Amino acid sequence: MLSQSQIDTFNANGYVNGGKVLSDDAVEVLRSEIMRTIEERDRADVPQPVMVHNFSKDEGAPVWQIVDIWMSSPPFRALISHPKITEGLAQLTGASELRIWHDQIQYKPAQVGGVNMWHQDAPYWPIIAPMTEVTGWVALDDADEDNGCMSMVPGSHLWGNNIDFLHTFKSYEDMPAEFDGHEIKVIRCPVKKGEVHYHHALTWHGSHANKSGRPRRAVALHYMTGDTRYVASGNHVMKQYVEVADGELMQGKYFPKVYPTAE
Repeated sequence: MLSQSQIDTFNANGYVNGGKVLSDDAVEVLRSEIMRTIEERDRADVPQPVMVHNFSKDEGAPVWQIVDIWMSSPPFRALISHPKITEGLAQLTGASELRIWHDQIQYKPAQVGGVNMWHQDAPYWPIIAPMTEVTGWVALDDADEDNGCMSMVPGSHLWGNNIDFLHTFKSYEDMPAEFDGHEIKVIRCPVKKGEVHYHHALTWHGSHANKSGRPRRAVALHYMTGDTRYVASGNHVMKQYVEVADGELMQGKYFPKVYPTAE
């Protein structure tokens, strides 16, 4: 369970480290599943996730993205309902029910791993509302300044949808000192392997390149509260899996309940 101090920090800053949730042995299993999934991405005879690709589109600076690895990997299927992760989410959101929206691996290979530009999560999710979801980001390697850890802008979750502004940046270093009267501070957020780092879906965040000799593997577990509804006018890779009508609560076999008891 998170302490009141951690909850207060999240409410003020839009992010907080939730502490260690996985043993070293569990981390090793999940690492192996990531590498297996990438290696077997073209095989028709094994279960596949929704997507496996290099989202940087630069072969010289790859960031491997796997969407919904839980659908094809039993260890990741177990992870999405991990009680230490989901209980923390319930505390931070006040939700009585949580469903997985989708998961997302981001793997930055050693020495060449690319940049994940500044963004907010919620504007990329136009088929669900409201924009109040929270992510549990679980490090599967020590993520630090050397290998491309995340950075956050504290308080930015309170400023609304600013994705158009963030998209004006030409490079990762373009963050200004202020925005719309708000002082901007960029805080590096190292996360040890096996720890979960929570962030709000409107918190500004990104990560710099991995120039170290170590990989940076992590899984972002994006959750929905029980009041999340489907918005049919939007578009997203997960839209093809939606089984409810416009305006209805998001649920179904591709968005299983993970808290308080998994489906």
